[in-house]
Amino acid sequence: MAEMHSLMASASYDQTVRIWDVGSGRHVTTIPHSDSQVNAMAFTPNGYQLAVAGFQKVRIYDMTSLKPPNHISPIVSFEQIMKNVTAIGFEEKRQLIEEHSFETFHLVDELLLSADIVANPQGAVEGESGLWTLEQILCYAPELVGNGWQRHAIEALLKKAVYPKNLLAIRKIAIRLFLIFYQSLSVYGKATEDLDRVFQCLLPYFPLKDGQDTEIVLQQYCHSSGTVHWSDRSLGSPTTAGTSVLTAKEKAQKLQIYLDKFLEYCTRETSRIEWNEEKRRFQCATFIIDRVINLYIGECFSDLETTGVDIFGGWEGADDNVEPLDTADPIVIARLLAANPHSSRYWLIRWVNNLAAVRQLPAAQRHPGVLLYHEALFASHKATNTALSLMREAMTLPLACSNVIQKVVATLSAWLLQHEIPPFVASNEVPVETSSLLLINMLLSFFQSPYLLQTGDRLQSAITTSYSILRACRDLVSHRLDLPRPLPVRVWSELMYRLCQSAARVCSHSDKYSQEMSSAFAITVLSNMVMIKVNSFCILFFSSALL
Repeated sequence: MAEMHSLMASASYDQTVRIWDVGSGRHVTTIPHSDSQVNAMAFTPNGYQLAVAGFQKVRIYDMTSLKPPNHISPIVSFEQIMKNVTAIGFEEKRQLIEEHSFETFHLVDELLLSADIVANPQGAVEGESGLWTLEQILCYAPELVGNGWQRHAIEALLKKAVYPKNLLAIRKIAIRLFLIFYQSLSVYGKATEDLDRVFQCLLPYFPLKDGQDTEIVLQQYCHSSGTVHWSDRSLGSPTTAGTSVLTAKEKAQKLQIYLDKFLEYCTRETSRIEWNEEKRRFQCATFIIDRVINLYIGECFSDLETTGVDIFGGWEGADDNVEPLDTADPIVIARLLAANPHSSRYWLIRWVNNLAAVRQLPAAQRHPGVLLYHEALFASHKATNTALSLMREAMTLPLACSNVIQKVVATLSAWLLQHEIPPFVASNEVPVETSSLLLINMLLSFFQSPYLLQTGDRLQSAITTSYSILRACRDLVSHRLDLPRPLPVRVWSELMYRLCQSAARVCSHSDKYSQEMSSAFAITVLSNMVMIKVNSFCILFFSSALL
């Protein structure tokens, strides 16, 4: 039984494992085990993983990401066992780790030294087994690790694993393990500036403001013998003769592979650490959010400190002149991330929006790690303001980013329509009037986007997003009497003023987008005027816009 998810696993000689929801009796998914019959199974104490034993194999599956009816793959597989495995279980990890730490570190070290984890896929399989052992130490003994127990031994292993030239499979695992190590140390105030720099450079070719190459910085760390002031050394390029130099496009493709996974790991790994006190997990989430804001978001949004949203200080929106980025080519967004720092914003905005919107999902789709980070995000004024600032930035991204723009529109609309009371309003820290004024301004700022003047083959995306925003404005008015928290007159006046202003901006052009949107604006503005009985100024303003 996995308590958190109320799951049960059943298996037999039919070479399958079936996962069931105990509460409803519903079959969730089936895990194939085609090599042999299943002899034994065991959940980890927290219910997050399921170990399955069969003939000469033991496989471990992640139970936190089941999406029926898709089959799932093991996160770890032990396939070189010489005998039939008929029983399996989980010992008390902390005691086992402490008593056998020397043997454990020696085993992992030998596996990483003997296996070719740079070029040989088979070596990567052996390296993964060693790193899985290290993962158990980090996940099941966070109090020991966080207090600095065996710190140099653990860090020495991590340096071998995060080495930039390692195979992708090894490096991805190494990033996950570093994140666990890093946040465990942070709980006890032992996360140093050196480790901050490593955290910032885990992604290959992430564009840093100081112009340094993250691969070189990380390689320098891996070559260092100690953990003190290694980043103060002069960083020359350690490339050797015969080493191929990647093109800008190849670097960008490599960064793209890592960036989305890295942000997913940030939220997922925190929930896997087995703390004795639950509050430690929240501390970890708060720490990682702060580090992402300072070391990643701060690199991509350098003016956020001065131009960002301050919802707690009464910021309610303003007219901003938005300058187009260097290019709106979808290749920039999808591939040339390293060549254009602006496009890294896409992934950071998407991550923040996913955290903000998680409670708008059906309960079964809310990952525990994302829920944890949602709470941590809105527990901090700085993090809340950063999230709102990034969501505002989303509204004027290139139209090639329409996927994330539409997700942000959905989140803001749900808050404005009070389908979900925004967390900062629910906590009574921000009046619903202030929140609504900000949300109206953020949504309608889409019509200030310079890319609407050059939609090209993104015309349909622009129209779809525009319709979604105008629909939210109409729905807000039509359901105004049923809102859980009634809105004052000022909000309705601001809504109509901003709608008329947006209509004037869009309808003043004669391009295809403007022609398509004119009637939608007319219907929205006029129907809202009738329902809320606005004053004659808005009518004159809108009439002049159409003329």
